[in-house]
Amino acid sequence: MGVDSEAPLKRFFEVHGNITKVRAMGNTEFLQGISRIAESVDAFHDRFRISKIDTDDTEVTLELLRQRLALLAEETGEHARALNRADIADATKEAVDILYIAVGTIHRLGTSGVKACHDVATKNDSKVPSSHSAHSVTGKVLTD
Repeated sequence: MGVDSEAPLKRFFEVHGNITKVRAMGNTEFLQGISRIAESVDAFHDRFRISKIDTDDTEVTLELLRQRLALLAEETGEHARALNRADIADATKEAVDILYIAVGTIHRLGTSGVKACHDVATKNDSKVPSSHSAHSVTGKVLTD
């Protein structure tokens, strides 16, 4: 008897004939999804012996970041191609591939990467509607 690898995903979708609709998602599912990516990146790096780097070495750090940028550019291009084809499912998967590479970059940066996560989260957590608003075209939240 095989294991249905898509069983955990079925609760997120409703199928009506040949139309698949995504069910509403709560915060718990979102956080679980992001956590699952982080766990997968950690296991992937262990499995392939992808080590963290010494960020005190500027040249090594810059080389790593350039390599990771090339990976991000590749995934961003794949995301753009999926959007151009109006393939929402593939565009969504490619967006997650971008996240996977970004999380892998943070993982490789070790404690410096983790510190940056906390710094960026703290900065964004301090943004409030009384001092910031979303740009009408891009949606980016900026200081008023």
